[in-house]
Parts: sequence; structure tokens; C-alpha cells
Amino acid sequence: MRSLLRCFQVCVACVIVLQMSCKESGTGPSIPRIGEWELLGLEGKLVSNLVLVNNYLFACAGKDGLFRFNLDESNSQWTYLGFADSTPIRALDYGVRTIIYEPVSNELFVGISAQPESLAIGVFRSTDLGNSWVPSDGGIRFDTYPRSSEIASLARSPHDQNILFAGLLSTIYKSGDRGRVWHRVYGHREAGGLGINAIRISPTNPNEMWAGGESSRFAPVLLHSSDYGNSWTRLSSPLLDGPYHGDNVVYDIAIHPTNDSILYLGMLGVIVKTTDKAQTFQVILGREDGNYRHWRLAINPTNPQELLATGFYLYRTTNGGQSWQRIKPPFFEVYALAVDWAKRILFVSVSSPENGVYKLRF
Repeated sequence: MRSLLRCFQVCVACVIVLQMSCKESGTGPSIPRIGEWELLGLEGKLVSNLVLVNNYLFACAGKDGLFRFNLDESNSQWTYLGFADSTPIRALDYGVRTIIYEPVSNELFVGISAQPESLAIGVFRSTDLGNSWVPSDGGIRFDTYPRSSEIASLARSPHDQNILFAGLLSTIYKSGDRGRVWHRVYGHREAGGLGINAIRISPTNPNEMWAGGESSRFAPVLLHSSDYGNSWTRLSSPLLDGPYHGDNVVYDIAIHPTNDSILYLGMLGVIVKTTDKAQTFQVILGREDGNYRHWRLAINPTNPQELLATGFYLYRTTNGGQSWQRIKPPFFEVYALAVDWAKRILFVSVSSPENGVYKLRF
């Protein structure tokens, strides 16, 4: 039995032939069949975030640390860049959780979320593509409330290279000097919360910002700022306020590249859309596949009708969410997502039994 299982895993690890689900929601144009899954490695590791930086792919692998993959090299292997920590439990929301790249200054910033006794909590900065790191969390690192220095998300401003944001468990911090010094702009260290998972800035207006996460009562949190993140308002709507169908949360946010009144939220089992700056919402992908998390969203910057989303399947729409193509991944449930829209290549991480990072041409 074990030998048969091993043979199956080896076959999958070579090249996974893409399987397509015939089920679509709504109506819309048919979407052409696409390519094959290619395993890039990191089997056995839970990867919560993938980021493309020039010709490199970076993978946040939780307690196993941070890894880098050279996409230009044939037979490339993953390079370990540090931050492995045996202290955290093996879960997507612990350890190395998020990474962003500032192209003007050529700096990487990584966020760590772990138990308080871990030394690797906070924000770290690299100027050499991750070969070396220095702490970059003045004003955050020495918060005294238990676990308050855990970093759940990072964001950079596309309008000013000096401005960064960090989402913690119940607070948001802003830096105006590329992470040297931070100050709190939302929340209280003593307040309960389970994480600010996504912070997004409008591509056309730096004043318009959104953040999403989960409260200590397992309710989804959606925040809006109209002054470049200096102050925040928590929004309320029937969709956001319940019913929750379990442990609900805003996992990711995608903003339309030219109309910041339109945004998408990845939640528990649903993807919702607003066209009026969060005054009203509509569910554009329901719970047909169960209460699986929609971890990541990506919107095509040159064709905003096309979006990709992760969850039980890899999901794709070419008409702004009116209908969705469900693409069966290797094994089940897709977590992280990074997209090269120019080359039409995407990278994802998948769940058990073997985990791993995969590449797909679409």
C-alpha cells in the first residue's frame, strides 16, 4: 500500500495534468482550456505567501522560514534565507507570514508572526535580495501586550517609496521612512483581534486605503481610510455583520486598477464585490464548494475584468465575477498566489498531503 502511494506521489511530483471542473456559476463567455501544473518543490511546507521579485520567486514557509527560487535557472533549487523557528506551531498564520518588495529602493521587507517567546517577531529588511537581514520595526517590536508584535500583513505605497504599512493582530502601523520608525494609526494594543490580514492602497489615489481581517469574536473586519492611512473607519453591512457560517474573516482585498470604487473581498467560502466603495456588496462566488477560505485574490492590471482567486479550487473569471472557471489543483485547496500577468504564468502553494509550490501557464 505504501509503495503504491509513493508511486502516486512521484507521478504527481513530476507534472500534474490539469483537470477542469465543468461547473461554472452564472453565465458568461467560455474560457479556453489551459496548461499543466509543474511542481517547483517545497513539499511538506505550508507556504502562506508567494511574491515575484524580478526573476525570483519568494516563498513564506511559516516556521520553516523564507525561501527564494531563481526562475531563470534551469533545474533551479530553493535557497533558504533564514527565519526558521521551532517555537511556533505549524500553521499558516505563524512564522514567516508576509513579504513585500520596494522596487525603487530595492528593499525586501518580511513580517514574522509567532509566539511571544520567539525572537523572530516583527519586521526585517534586506537590501541584497534576502541574503542578509536587519530588524526594521522600531516602534513595533517592543509592544508589551502579549503577541501584539506579530505581523500579519505588510503593504507598500505605490505612490511613495518611503511609506509602508504593517497589520498586526488588532492594530495598523505606518512608516514614513521605509520601516525605520513606525507609529500606530489604528487600534489598541490591548484590544482583541485575530489579525489584519490585508492592507491595500488604491493604485490611482493614495488617500484611498482598505484593510481587512478578523475580530476576536470571529467576525470579519473591513476598514477604510481616506487620508493615506492616518485614520481608519470600520465599516458595517449585513453581509459583513453576519451570519458568519463559522470562523469568518476577510483574507484578501483586490482593488480595481482604475476605479477605486470597485473592490473584491476574499472571505470564508465566498468572494464579494462592491461597485460603490463598500456601500453595498454582492456575493459573486458562493459556498458551492463549502466553507473553504479564499486566501488570495489577484486582478489583471491591464484587464480588470480578469481575476484569479485561491480556495478549494483555483478560480478564474474574465467578466468581473459574473461567472467563474474552477480549475482543479494538485491535491486540494490552494493557498498562496503570485501572478506574472505579462507572461501569463501563475504560482500557487497547495495543501496536504505533500504541500508544495506549483507553476501553471494560463
